[in-house]
Amino acid sequence: MKRIAQITDIHLMEEWSAKHGSDTDTNLKLILQDVGARGIREVIFTGDIGHSDAYQRFFALLKDFDFTVIPGNHDRFADIKPHYLPEYLKTKSEMFHSTEDEHFKYIFLDSSSDSISEIQLQWLENELVTTKHVLLFVHHPILQVLTAVDFKYPLLNRDAVKDVLVRSGREITVFSGHYHTDDFTKEENIMQFVTPAASVQMEKNPLEIVIHSRYYGYRIIELEGRMVSTHVVLNHGNGFDVVD
Repeated sequence: MKRIAQITDIHLMEEWSAKHGSDTDTNLKLILQDVGARGIREVIFTGDIGHSDAYQRFFALLKDFDFTVIPGNHDRFADIKPHYLPEYLKTKSEMFHSTEDEHFKYIFLDSSSDSISEIQLQWLENELVTTKHVLLFVHHPILQVLTAVDFKYPLLNRDAVKDVLVRSGREITVFSGHYHTDDFTKEENIMQFVTPAASVQMEKNPLEIVIHSRYYGYRIIELEGRMVSTHVVLNHGNGFDVVD
């Protein structure tokens, strides 16, 4: 069985995180300690690293893991490049790529502009010509979530992205962040998991954005055959607990 830790929205060294009571440096260190203690070596970070001054610190903390990073709307590829430029990004101006193994195709999209570019959409359509189960990692959720963050800060062209995914007919599981909450949504051939932030959370409230720092966490993704199972891991101040 393959196990992956998905971490998202750490907002490292941002005044916004500290103002709402989150010690993001400690959070990230403790999350990575917990990931390592569980024997997980692969980490996928789905955006919002934080202040550009924090990038050196962020990548130094990840160095002992096999990690992949995609940007969020708080990130700029130009700022990330000096610290993280794997071979598959050297010829691109956006941070998107794909990999695959025996059962799964892993697709990583760049939604840092609050949309998926036309170049990525065309590329995505070609990448979805596969017989494998598709795992799609992107900062912004693609399917709607009933929360105020979704109404105010959605992926601007999510209908176009959803149309490409649905027309493919593939089995697609999306892992995202951005909304600072835990959510599961299913529509047609798409299953979507939104992962809680490693910094502060936002209540799933359709009327207003309510921020709190009562807990933080990450997600464990387990792959066996073509099957996907996943659990959220949260820390309320007394260590990490797996939430079913």
